[in-house]
Amino acid sequence: MKTIKKILIANRGEIAIRVMRTAREMGIRTVAVFSDADRKSLFVTIADEAVCIGGNAASESYLDQNKIIEAAKRTEADAIHPGYGFLSENASFAQRCADEGIIFIGPSAEVISKLGSKIKAKEIAIEAGVPVVPGYNGKEQSAARLKYEAEEIGYPVLIKASAGGGGKGMRIVNNAEELEAAFDSAKREAEKSFGDGSLLLEKYFPKAKHIEFQIFGDEHGNHMHFFDRECSMQRRYQKVIEESPSPSLDEELRTRMGEAALSLAKAVNYTNAGTVEFLLDEQKNFYFLEVNTRLQVEHPVTEMVVGIDLVQMQIAASMGVELRIEPEMLMQRGHAIECRICAEDPENNFFPSTGKILFAEAPFTFFTRIDSGIESGSEVSMFYDSMLAKLIVVADSRTNAIQKMELALDSFPILGITTNIGFLKELVQHPNFADGTFDTKLIERDFSSYKKLVSETALHETTIAAMLYEWAIKKEREMFSHSLNGWRNIPYQPQSFEVEFGTGNVKLEYRYRQNGKFEVKAGEENYDIKLSSVDDNLYVIEIDNHRIKFVVTKNETEYFIQHPSAGTFRLKEVPRFTEPGNAAAKGGYIAPMPGEIVKLLVKAGDKVQSGKGLLVMSSMKMETTIEAHSDGEVEEIFVAEKGFVEANTLLLKMKD
Repeated sequence: MKTIKKILIANRGEIAIRVMRTAREMGIRTVAVFSDADRKSLFVTIADEAVCIGGNAASESYLDQNKIIEAAKRTEADAIHPGYGFLSENASFAQRCADEGIIFIGPSAEVISKLGSKIKAKEIAIEAGVPVVPGYNGKEQSAARLKYEAEEIGYPVLIKASAGGGGKGMRIVNNAEELEAAFDSAKREAEKSFGDGSLLLEKYFPKAKHIEFQIFGDEHGNHMHFFDRECSMQRRYQKVIEESPSPSLDEELRTRMGEAALSLAKAVNYTNAGTVEFLLDEQKNFYFLEVNTRLQVEHPVTEMVVGIDLVQMQIAASMGVELRIEPEMLMQRGHAIECRICAEDPENNFFPSTGKILFAEAPFTFFTRIDSGIESGSEVSMFYDSMLAKLIVVADSRTNAIQKMELALDSFPILGITTNIGFLKELVQHPNFADGTFDTKLIERDFSSYKKLVSETALHETTIAAMLYEWAIKKEREMFSHSLNGWRNIPYQPQSFEVEFGTGNVKLEYRYRQNGKFEVKAGEENYDIKLSSVDDNLYVIEIDNHRIKFVVTKNETEYFIQHPSAGTFRLKEVPRFTEPGNAAAKGGYIAPMPGEIVKLLVKAGDKVQSGKGLLVMSSMKMETTIEAHSDGEVEEIFVAEKGFVEANTLLLKMKD
């Protein structure tokens, strides 16, 4: 049996910390590798050792095999755990580790090569008797050939990157006119994300479920599965909420799908952790989609209901330990749900949100698990995936798990950037999620133009919290022992406080009485306020004798406030005296997010119609096309391909 005393984690963020946690419990030391952008990240400080591998982009750091192998040798690491993403499904990297005498904690290079390609995996599934989605996976990869095959399959079809997952390089094509643009975009994204632009076509099912089975194998020929996960709550093919067990399966269907997953594992003598993904149609027919030859983002829900540590099993299997688990010993107990907490703005087309996290605090409840890569002070950059943390709850029933998730989301303040926490709460409260009838397109149908639901009362309460934060800061700065804060030479003259929220402003008028008491008017509403206590960022406020706890912080111009039941608010300060600014010139298009200019679709002098793509940006691994919002002529372009820009950078200017 092989021995592992030190593991290098070839990854970052929450998954690196998650692997470190299990390694430490097993008495194994850990090594982190980090890019220049991640120098101050939490996972770097938690590791026993850390090696800077330079660069900012993933291609310069976490995807550079030479740098990672060199770091493993330098620190005398016995093994490398790849996490998920990056090099986790790279057969050449797994083989490189083997050639260097380093244990790769994952399947063998041979297995990754067979199953890592969706095309090869589909062929193996057919040989194993597992039903597959109709499609094309041939070697000829021209747009013309894919267009021909799409006609044969019948629209709509799905273009998919052969080499990867996570929604990268995936496009729905509804007709022949859409195919060429979708082909170019999918191929470019696949090459950038996986270093392989190979594509395949599949029949697209508008209403379908996404179900996966956790498989595992050891070097002694033992194979098992740890049941199912429901992964149908998706946006842009990225999973948003996962759960186990799936509410879509009965026991008979669960058994058949589990047997199909094991057939695939045995067909290639699978070793270590993997996931077999299936599509389930409205008639309860299931089709093989792909095998992810790695640990999944959503593995915690399986761990919570089956009572195992999959990372511990990965490490043990990599050392050659025989995993003797009898099938009758395995069962699902209770129900687990996972929400992916991401740095993105749901009200602005889910554009990535970057910047400094001013305050973060995980909910403290016995039924909650947090897999997180952040803390107060963490910097969120444009270079990597937007996921910050995973929030997992477990309960005795699905109904109770949903209720606990609502409470946990309300109790997880991440302030300083915009996150999807409020959006996630609305998802778990959606009636189709509650009854289990949702499919992969629910978000697209019901949240295509998402706006946060905010009551006037909650907005007033939150603005009052911002006002009291500003008042308390000023009071703290006073140099005199007696309070002058709020003092006026005309005692009955109220003070004003105004913030911008969404497309409108909220204005308060208030009078300070004494002992932390205020009279506040917001619109037509009057409130009696008492600031009960302040403890760092925690403000306890009595509003008309209703005691409420807020978490409040601020950067230079914005207040970030966690309301205990209405979620996180971002209120922009409206200064009492404004100075004239230099607004962008008429016809200017500005960057909605920080990112890379991937492709310019027009040049100066081009006449364009409303809706035409002007350029393509990439941020946090996702591409966004900036489109013309009116007819006009391109006057000047201020950016170049492959260049990086900050949010609000002027990209180009149009003539009407």
